[in-house]
Amino acid sequence: MSETNVYRIWIKATPERIWRALTDPQELEGYGYGGRYEVDVRAGGEYRVGATDQMLQAGAPELMVDGEYLEVEEPRRLVQTWHALFDEQMTAEPPTRMTYELEPGKGGVTTLTLTHQVDGAPLAAGITSGAVAEAGGGLPWVLSDLKTLLETGETLPVQMG
Repeated sequence: MSETNVYRIWIKATPERIWRALTDPQELEGYGYGGRYEVDVRAGGEYRVGATDQMLQAGAPELMVDGEYLEVEEPRRLVQTWHALFDEQMTAEPPTRMTYELEPGKGGVTTLTLTHQVDGAPLAAGITSGAVAEAGGGLPWVLSDLKTLLETGETLPVQMG
């Protein structure tokens, strides 16, 4: 059985501006859970997300997430794997697949759709969907923070429990 979570939001920003927020390391570090990003945004390129100082102090591993870019169609479609390395159980799960799609609309509003295929990765599914409250809201919260940042210039307070 396949498990897929779909998140859709509308952001008052151009696809190009949102694309930059999804692919530029300095921008990625500025919203969501932060972290230190290394990215090679091209099909076959890899990315890594290192822990923040606060995460390290809480006992997190130095490398939190890694993955590979599978499709890069700037500024409309980005497909990547996502593999959580938070602990041994999560590391044992297979990488999941995330697809970002950006569709420009009326009045400078872009629809961002994130499809996350979490087959065979129940721990990743729980954390990224926001179902695990202690994990801080997952992808719905990250997308809300991205929207808030792009529309107001400010971020939301971190929701880790």
